[in-house]
Amino acid sequence: MTISNLWSCAVITPVGPGHEETYVSYCLPSIEHAISYGTGPFVRVEPIDVPDLQGNLGRSRARNLGVVEAVERGFDWIFFLDADDFLFESVFEDAASHLLEVDALWGLICEARFGDLTSARLRPNQVRTMDRLDELLGNDPFMTLQMGHFVRAEVAAAVPFDERMDTGEDFRYYRRVWSRYRCKKMERVFFLNVRGRHSTGPRSADGRMWREAVEMEVR
Repeated sequence: MTISNLWSCAVITPVGPGHEETYVSYCLPSIEHAISYGTGPFVRVEPIDVPDLQGNLGRSRARNLGVVEAVERGFDWIFFLDADDFLFESVFEDAASHLLEVDALWGLICEARFGDLTSARLRPNQVRTMDRLDELLGNDPFMTLQMGHFVRAEVAAAVPFDERMDTGEDFRYYRRVWSRYRCKKMERVFFLNVRGRHSTGPRSADGRMWREAVEMEVR
């Protein structure tokens, strides 16, 4: 397939406890703005939110349900975006020239404090480009990847998130995708990671728990 506005993309967002207002007021408008700014190689881009307001599903199950819906609705690509994050307006156009070469595509880690988007900064000392599994496993996971990324829908369906995990499921997914498919991290910003407004609920976790789970996964 050539880049000629033939693809479609679903932006999948789990909406957990405490994130409903954040999604409706901030995250969803950023998706709509990016769509209006330019959809690049996609003739159709639509948000798919997966409500989990009691926290019973967990992020992994919610994302997997979103993938099932996206596949059933015929989407070719998926962009995973968390409910407290913002999509950059040029995300689709910035990714366009790279999507033919890969099965999954990440950008730079850019973060800001909740309530102050002017604080947005690239994470210092991060690994700025990658295209090999050993680069993912050989660097501090805090400096490599975050959730917001493009992935072919059939790849997301073939590599579901581990629903048994309440934290670290993101890195297990990264490892599996990078070990089986063509993956790349490029020097573009796709989304803004907004820190300080974490979801709550029975399956929430903190940074220390994430670090422990990921280090076990790397080993």
